[in-house]
Amino acid sequence: MNMVLTPTPFGQAKAEVPRHDLKTQILDRTELLALGAEWEELVDHALEENAYYCRHYCEALLAHIEKHPVRTIAIWKATRLIALLPFTTERSHWAGILPVNIGWTTPYTTTSIPLIDRRNEEEAVEALLTAMNARSTGSNIWILPGQTLEGSVNCVLRKGMVAKGMRFQTFDKFDRALLERRGSFDDHMKEHLSKKRRKDLRRNRKRLDELGEVTWEVHTKGSALNAAVDAFLRIEASGWKGERGTALDCNDTTRAFAKQAFGDQGHGSITRADVLSLDGLAIAINLTLMAGRTGFTIKCAFDEAFKAQSAGLLLEEEMIRNVLEDDWTDRLDSATAAGHLITSFWNETAAVGDLLIDANPSGGNIRFRLLQALETTRRGLRAKAKAIVTRLRP
Repeated sequence: MNMVLTPTPFGQAKAEVPRHDLKTQILDRTELLALGAEWEELVDHALEENAYYCRHYCEALLAHIEKHPVRTIAIWKATRLIALLPFTTERSHWAGILPVNIGWTTPYTTTSIPLIDRRNEEEAVEALLTAMNARSTGSNIWILPGQTLEGSVNCVLRKGMVAKGMRFQTFDKFDRALLERRGSFDDHMKEHLSKKRRKDLRRNRKRLDELGEVTWEVHTKGSALNAAVDAFLRIEASGWKGERGTALDCNDTTRAFAKQAFGDQGHGSITRADVLSLDGLAIAINLTLMAGRTGFTIKCAFDEAFKAQSAGLLLEEEMIRNVLEDDWTDRLDSATAAGHLITSFWNETAAVGDLLIDANPSGGNIRFRLLQALETTRRGLRAKAKAIVTRLRP
């Protein structure tokens, strides 16, 4: 559809030459994938990194996972792309009462942080917020899942929304584990792990060493990375996810997605695979998506035959050591939900939540209270349904 919009109030978007060298487009799936090097340039200069909106990962999701229409707000300054926000329009989100635009996420995506060029952040955000109030997007009511609430993008978004008189509220706030590159490995372990846990790790490493040669390797490209991805699929499918049918290797669609998203299909990759092996056989693997200086540890698996030796935690220990002693990243984002075990291992957390936005400044308080009530009710019913499923699960 490739519509060019002048930033104007809701319902008044019109195709004409934009002001101040800015241009807004609403791209469909095909047009998004047709973007050139300007997409990669935006990722490289993002105010806040989001590996899930890198081209490589989006291509894999759109090819194998996402079957619903995905559209994208694209903001241009001359020939440079300065903002990108993929989204879907949900008409059933509130039982058909009102359509809602949702920042694009999938079962393999943990955030919908828009890509904002840090070199033009203020005008990019102003144009993005204006576009979010345009009729061409399908709704001026938005939910942006998984925002880092004190992150650079959310801070500038909030500032822009306040300036425009937009109303917003955060839902389902929790703390997500981060690993910041600071201090020494020994100091980190003493500060964040109890003496007993450190002793257990040493004992379990000794037990694993007694079974054979233990090695740790990192792969980021080529056939070695592809072999690591294959090993990850095997290990994940051999455990409880395989028993429940939720492992990536359980069906052709998710297997193909994993190979394209995490592997190197001849066009490079954004994945780092950390592999712990015993006598050359992988027994624990972490797959990390890289965007700039931030890694998102999206997938991890360990062979349950080595659960007694804590194979997964031993690999985690090696990763912590490497982050703190090497210079390949500034931070790791755990990409986990609340209460994950990794929180006690890592040295920082980030507050994360879903942002409900009424992008229509003239919507009024009564309308926004209705939106708040609808979303609160929906989340309450969803939580009750999940609790029932958990109780019924064997």
